[in-house]
Amino acid sequence: MKVIILLAGYGTRMRPHTWSRPKPLLNVAGNTVVGHILDMMEEITTEEVIFVVGYKGDQIEAWIRENYPQLDTYFIIQEEALGQAHAVWLCREFLDDGDVVVAFGDGIIEADYGNFANPDLDAVLLVEEIEDPRRFGVAVLNEAGYVTNLIEKPPTKEHKLAIAGINWFRSGAQLFQAIDKILKEGRQTLGEYFMVDAYQVMLERGAKMRTMLLNQWADAGTPQAILSTNARLLSAGYATSDALERGFEDGFTVLPPVYIHPEADIEAAIIGPYASIGKNVRIRNAVVRNSIVDPGAQIEDCILDDSLIGENAKVSGQGKALFVGDDSTLDLG
Repeated sequence: MKVIILLAGYGTRMRPHTWSRPKPLLNVAGNTVVGHILDMMEEITTEEVIFVVGYKGDQIEAWIRENYPQLDTYFIIQEEALGQAHAVWLCREFLDDGDVVVAFGDGIIEADYGNFANPDLDAVLLVEEIEDPRRFGVAVLNEAGYVTNLIEKPPTKEHKLAIAGINWFRSGAQLFQAIDKILKEGRQTLGEYFMVDAYQVMLERGAKMRTMLLNQWADAGTPQAILSTNARLLSAGYATSDALERGFEDGFTVLPPVYIHPEADIEAAIIGPYASIGKNVRIRNAVVRNSIVDPGAQIEDCILDDSLIGENAKVSGQGKALFVGDDSTLDLG
């Protein structure tokens, strides 16, 4: 099957980091957001993988080509922020009679992708049952388990199956026809075309849709969400397995789980729990916990907690909670 991954957002909630890097390239638990997405979807990325990119899309393309050269990749530029459905519409040359998975790139979702496809259905939507789903889209099912309605940001908690944003379609052509219809009719919400409207068109035309529960859904859209995702992934097996031994050999203390890049330089420090330390990071006489320190950063004489430190940033002084952008210099003394 083909896979389309939408990565064209501006990542405004992650500034200042996303002034210099697109959100999919933010670091978390030893990889980038898009890297984790590709790893979890490895079982189904055996044909074309089409990335829709926008702001700083050249960085995304360069990183994916360098780190995932085995993929058959294509990059489509969405020059106008006209929404998810418009982004998929731009991939029309790939939407033929074969099946396709469409993934929104703003979350890291673990699921049984090997059993995603169902030849008896037109679509399968990945969902998670959430106590309060009002900030998500939800799927409404009938007694037989088929999707009968989709509600974007429902006003009540009645329907709890939140749509995660990774969905399988039996026919890319069928999906394109539904998207083309809403674009031609100008069905917009706040100036954007949403996929949920295309799904509704498919339902109106008799499409058979069901849902599949995902295993884990980790948000990467805000600073606190990405720190929470970092902690969850480290706890789920993405930590450095020999971190304790390395700390003993190099003279620093580790409180697992943590990720420490092999080329990080650490002395007289306490790392963890839930810390991710990138390549060429230099840490001296510091405590770093529940934080992500990006490649090239320097941390000295301070305590970092709940912090995101950008690439090549320099931080020294006393303990603070910080969101420091790339190439910054901050003295807390």
